Amino acid sequence: MGTYRYRVQTSGFGLFLGIAAEATRLTNPPTMNVPVSNRVWLDASEVNNAFHGNRLALNEREVAWLRVGLDKVSGDIERIETSPYILISVRALEIFEVDYAEEALAPAIAGWATREFTLTPRLCNVSRDSDTGQFTFDWNE
Repeated sequence: MGTYRYRVQTSGFGLFLGIAAEATRLTNPPTMNVPVSNRVWLDASEVNNAFHGNRLALNEREVAWLRVGLDKVSGDIERIETSPYILISVRALEIFEVDYAEEALAPAIAGWATREFTLTPRLCNVSRDSDTGQFTFDWNE
């Protein structure tokens, strides 16, 4: 299991999110998890708060952001992995409430996967609308 820490610090905002996850190679499709692509699946059912040790119950939006991030790198994972199925299990999150936005889950898990599978890094620029507070992630696609 590896941990990746996603950090962005600008003059207008900061984001920080640590994510610990593991990859399991499977011969059969997972039964209780979320498909991201044909061969990459996501498990976010048992996620701990890395700072407090208690269980985190991720909401649907948070799981959707994890899925978005894995989707950005799933094709790269499938190209290098020979296993029929790859299950990515998120085990813990490091969340600083002041610098947390659920949207940061996408680039955090993509960064974790890039390191875990030794993928070519994907540039993801983030900006924040100062009026609405909404974050935009540009994946340069």
